[in-house]
Amino acid sequence: MTVLGVVTDRARARRKAPARRRPAPALISVVVPVRNCAAYVGDQMAALASQTYAGAWEVLVVDNGCRDRSMEIVETWRDRLPPLQIVDASKRRGLNYARNMGVAAARGDFIAFCDADDAVAPDWLAAMADGATRADLLGGEVEFAELNDAVAQAQEAGKALGGLPLSGPAPYPPGGNCGVWTTVAREIGWDEEFTFGASDMEFGWRARLAGFEADYIPDAVIRVRFRKTLRALAKQYFRYGLSEPHLYRRFRGDGMPRSSIAEARHMWWWLVRHADWLAGTDSERGEWLRVAAVRTGRLLGSLRWRVLYP
Repeated sequence: MTVLGVVTDRARARRKAPARRRPAPALISVVVPVRNCAAYVGDQMAALASQTYAGAWEVLVVDNGCRDRSMEIVETWRDRLPPLQIVDASKRRGLNYARNMGVAAARGDFIAFCDADDAVAPDWLAAMADGATRADLLGGEVEFAELNDAVAQAQEAGKALGGLPLSGPAPYPPGGNCGVWTTVAREIGWDEEFTFGASDMEFGWRARLAGFEADYIPDAVIRVRFRKTLRALAKQYFRYGLSEPHLYRRFRGDGMPRSSIAEARHMWWWLVRHADWLAGTDSERGEWLRVAAVRTGRLLGSLRWRVLYP
């Protein structure tokens, strides 16, 4: 099975007839990396405070060098959450560095990751705890409508880029909705060369190649918040594109195919022919900028990592 295999037959069988391989987690550590998220971190804290999970858990908010009021807002939730610890990860900027610092500080035997600008559903942690008995590595469902107005949804609407699913029985768990046993997290580690984009694919694929089993937990729902401006949207997708050649260089020997030169040529021509979309609807502007950002990122990433991944 290549690294791009979707879900093993064994994982499908477990969903049909679950086999309790492990006891339930004794203590779950929820790790929330934060960098300058004062506008939204309170919403995530409120969502965590509303969890229905009846077991033992703790919250580790990882400060990745915040320069706004994020940590002040987090502190106001201390009496409404389970044991809350703020972890200092200001020494180095990067999402995976923050995740690793959270893993190092975790007291639990199972770790659930979520992002500061999203919001977990009330049964998220309970679903993660249940799924933890059946696999080493979990990925939950991603919901897009709840936190986004019509403009944000229109800007993000359009064709999937790169052909890699964000939810469902995917070959990797989304990093913002991921559960993993602590021993696995510490053995595999989040690769700190991946500062943004493809970090969850790299982690999940490496775990699968190491023999750990992954599963999809549809009831572990997280509500994702889209970027609010076209500039932020373009920056996000540029960074996605920039990371993909790095991912290809890392996993080309394990089955990751090179991106199609013919498709890249077609997409650049599509951008030329649809340049008028920049003056069109929110959906048209959003799709044009996403495609342009990813394609530009892939070109620069190919130069940086000395591979051809257009």
